[in-house]
Amino acid sequence: MAPAPKGFANFDPIFGEAKSELHDHEEPASSSSFRPILFQAYAIDSSHLRILASDFFSLSWGRLLTVSDLEDLRDDIGIGGSWSDFVDYLKSALSTGEVKIVSSDSDAKLLAFKSKGLPRITFPLEKLEGPAVSDANATFSVSLFQAYKNKQKDCLKEQERSSQFMGLLSSEREKNEILQKQIDSLSFLSKRKVSKPKIHDTSASTSVQLPTDTVNNSDQAIPSQAQTVEPITGEKQLEAMKNSQPPKVTKRLAPVSRRARVRGVSLKSTAEVDEDN
Repeated sequence: MAPAPKGFANFDPIFGEAKSELHDHEEPASSSSFRPILFQAYAIDSSHLRILASDFFSLSWGRLLTVSDLEDLRDDIGIGGSWSDFVDYLKSALSTGEVKIVSSDSDAKLLAFKSKGLPRITFPLEKLEGPAVSDANATFSVSLFQAYKNKQKDCLKEQERSSQFMGLLSSEREKNEILQKQIDSLSFLSKRKVSKPKIHDTSASTSVQLPTDTVNNSDQAIPSQAQTVEPITGEKQLEAMKNSQPPKVTKRLAPVSRRARVRGVSLKSTAEVDEDN
């Protein structure tokens, strides 16, 4: 694969503020030395890179660099790798790194490095005078305004994308709310449905079980063989017959009188017993 051609085809304009410093043993010429200094680096074409720095009052510097100039600078600094790696480092140093302008009455230097410990790039700058200053400031202002317009367009595009995304998000939330309501309604209906108990055939069980009062009455009416029956006189027999009520029995129990005869219970009076004897 052939290496990418050397140049500045994809070099977008870079703007920033540089810290102003003076050369050693020099006093500031005027209060303008303390004004903020802005710089710009942009590609004139694919083979030329221009750097401008100005306080937009009385100080302006500039430098036009070719590909061969940057190749020499790259060799002096000792940055290896490909040409694109060097250009990327240059962009990072100017945009996110620390930039300084060390100036004097006649010239200045632009120093840039990405972070401490990494190579420092130094660009010698020439002081601009006369019409060159006005031309540089006008170029700087137009480029800065154009960059602002491009950023504004990008911001509007991002806002449109964000509004579209928020619309889709709102639609999905409505769908989720509808689905959640349907799930809640189904869950509510399922909770209301109680499983019905199975109907068993209770005829057999009820036919075997006897009411408590019926069994008690039958037991009271039918004495066991171990029990002794006291003789009943005539008056007591008549009174007992008047007060006695027929016991409640189920269909499977024999009549009281039949069971009494089977067990040999005698209901004769004492007088009849004596006459038999």
